[in-house]
Amino acid sequence: MRKIISQIRQELGRKEISPSYLAKMLNVSLTCINEFFNGTRQLNFSDFLQIINLLFDKDNQQPLILDYCLSTESKEDIREAMEWASNNCFYELLSDLIDIYPSKFSDLYSLLLKRNKNELSPIQLYNELEMIKFKMGNETEIPEVQVLVRIASLYSFLSLKSYGLILPLAQDALNQAESITNRYIRESYVIRIKEVMAIYYMKQLQLEEAIKVARGIINLSNFEKFPLTVNSMLCLLAEIYVYSDYCKSIYYIEKAIEHFKELGMSEKFKNRENMLYATHDFIKITNGMYKNLYLTDKAEEAHYLSRQRDESSKERALYLLEKIAKERGKLSPFQIYYKALALGDVQLMRFAEEEFLKAGDLFYAQLPRRYLVKDSSEN
Repeated sequence: MRKIISQIRQELGRKEISPSYLAKMLNVSLTCINEFFNGTRQLNFSDFLQIINLLFDKDNQQPLILDYCLSTESKEDIREAMEWASNNCFYELLSDLIDIYPSKFSDLYSLLLKRNKNELSPIQLYNELEMIKFKMGNETEIPEVQVLVRIASLYSFLSLKSYGLILPLAQDALNQAESITNRYIRESYVIRIKEVMAIYYMKQLQLEEAIKVARGIINLSNFEKFPLTVNSMLCLLAEIYVYSDYCKSIYYIEKAIEHFKELGMSEKFKNRENMLYATHDFIKITNGMYKNLYLTDKAEEAHYLSRQRDESSKERALYLLEKIAKERGKLSPFQIYYKALALGDVQLMRFAEEEFLKAGDLFYAQLPRRYLVKDSSEN
C-alpha cells in the first residue's frame, strides 16, 4: 500500500490537487485522508476507485487496483473490485483477482469470464455451474454468493432457451439482492438480473415490460458504472422496434454502435462490435433499406442477397448459407429464414417459424409469420 500512496501523492502534487479537495470529493473528513496517507487507515474500494479515476487513466488504474487488492484485508472490497473489473471488461485484471482470492465466489467469476469470451456451450455453462454449486459449502451463506449463483443460473437458462424458468428465479434473485450491504455490488447485480428479464420479456412478446425495464437501465449514471449492460439494452430496444418503428429501431442501434466505440473496446471485443454491426444490417434489411450496410457478417450478407430480385444474388445467398451450415453443423432459425427467402420456399418458411417457436423465441417467430401472411394475402 505504501507504493500506491506514494504514487497518489506524486500525482496529486503534479496536478496540484489538495488533500482537502479529496476529502470533499469523497465526503469524508480531512483527518481520514491524512490517516490514509499516513498508512493508518484503509479506504474502501469505492473511495479508492474515485481517487484513481481522478488521477490516472484507465490503463494505468489496473496495476494500482491489483496492488490495492493484494494489500487489503477486506474480502468485500476484493469482491467489489471483481465485479467492477467484470463490468468494465478488464478481464486480465479479473483473472488476477480470481487468482488472489481463491473461493467458490471466484470460481463463479471464472465461469462468467469464460461465458463472456464465448468459451462455453450452453450445456457446458450449465454443467460447470452445477459442479460449483455442488462444492459451494459455507460460502452459500454470503449474500453476494447467493445472488451471483442465481445470476449465473439465469444466464444458463437464457443460453439454454429455458425461458419458463427465468422469471421466478429473477424475482427471487432481486429479493435476495436486497440483503447485500455493498451498494455497488447490489446495484450491479440488480442491473444484471433486470437485463436478463428484459431479454426474457422481449422473447415472450411482453414488449411493454421489456421496454420499461430496458429504459430503466439506460440512464446517465449507468452509462458510466455499467457500460456494457447499457449497451446491451440499447441494442435490445433497437430489436424491439424492428417491426413497428424503423426510425426508433435504427436510432437505438446507431446509439449502441456509437456508445461502444466511445468505450474504446472495439479492438479488444471485435465479436461484440460485429454483433452490433450485424444487428444494424438486420434492422435495415428487414425494413427494405439497403444503403450504408456494414455486411461484416456472412449471415446478414446472405440476408441482403436473398432479398434482391436477381437470381445471381439469390444463388450467392444460398452459397453463403451452405458454407455457414458446413462450418457450424446446421443453420440457425434466422439462417433458415434467409434460405427460405432466397428460395421463395413457403414450406421452408414454415419450418423456420417452427424452429423459432421451438427455441421459445416468440418475438422472432414473427419474421417468417409476417412473410407467410403476406404470401397468403397475395395468393
